[in-house]
Amino acid sequence: MPGSSSLRHLSLEVSDIARTKWFYDRFLGQLGFRRFVEEAGYVAYTDGDLTLWLIHERSPRIRRRAPTGDEEVIAEHLAFHVDSAARVSAIEAALARSEVYPVFRGEEHPEFRAGYFSATWVDPDQIVLEVYTVENPAARRRTGGAKKPKRRSAAKKKRA
Repeated sequence: MPGSSSLRHLSLEVSDIARTKWFYDRFLGQLGFRRFVEEAGYVAYTDGDLTLWLIHERSPRIRRRAPTGDEEVIAEHLAFHVDSAARVSAIEAALARSEVYPVFRGEEHPEFRAGYFSATWVDPDQIVLEVYTVENPAARRRTGGAKKPKRRSAAKKKRA
């Protein structure tokens, strides 16, 4: 029988360390991460369990596109779990005060799972970052939570 394992670090390619630090100081700071190392070619953040290394590549190997809003699920993304929908909303509000806006605002997604609530951001290199929770649906009904329609990007919501 195999032993257990856990993800402890992740390294991602970025195009500009200064832009990356500005964004991730704010985004990961809301999730309890702290920047613990930086050099000219990389920066790293940790929450004590997971370390995220963001490494500048002179010759990028990866090219990403921003989500369009037409995707049902964005296949490549990082998802950070928090304890409640109220926490997702509080993170969204705090980041907005720092001028970091989501591409998909916080809302329920029953198409993924009952009680699933998330908001999604895109970093300067089009890396998609989700903050989510899965709450007990019965508890959401007792507190007045309503199901929302299929998510739309902020741009599409403005046109609607």
